[in-house]
Amino acid sequence: MKFFHFAFFVILIISASYNLTNAAPSRLISYNKAINIDYELIKLDGFKNDQTYTLRNLDGLVIINFWSSWCGPCIAEIAELNKFQKRIHEETLDVKIIGINIFDDIKDASRFKIKYNPTFQTLFDKHRTIPIDFGVVGVPETYFVKDNTIFFKYIGKVTEEILDEGYRRTKNE
Repeated sequence: MKFFHFAFFVILIISASYNLTNAAPSRLISYNKAINIDYELIKLDGFKNDQTYTLRNLDGLVIINFWSSWCGPCIAEIAELNKFQKRIHEETLDVKIIGINIFDDIKDASRFKIKYNPTFQTLFDKHRTIPIDFGVVGVPETYFVKDNTIFFKYIGKVTEEILDEGYRRTKNE
């Protein structure tokens, strides 16, 4: 009888540890915050930076990534954001990515645009106020927005898998 209890206990421990190591809990933070924004931002082209972009209504599904030129994880995630941007184009996904530079001056943001070549829309927050409305505490941070409501937030370097999960979960909201 002791052997039966011991064997049962071992199986229980192995099963529990298997579930813990193979269950991939989401690192997306549920947010569910309605936003009403109206910002005039600068489009980063890496050279003149003389066009503006009005960020007003976030109708549809939008992924907003906040970044800075001096941020190592921000640099590392550009390839992942570019891969997802390519998928958006190839699979005609109903989502757009917007990268917004914060905590920088425009020269550093422009150099970043030239050096790392993000293929999605990149903007500069000249008034340095947009992080307040979103609740940004650092960089990088990524927000999954649908029809003017932030549904999920991700803190840290995103991967294509995280972008895909955020896209799917926000789409179903």
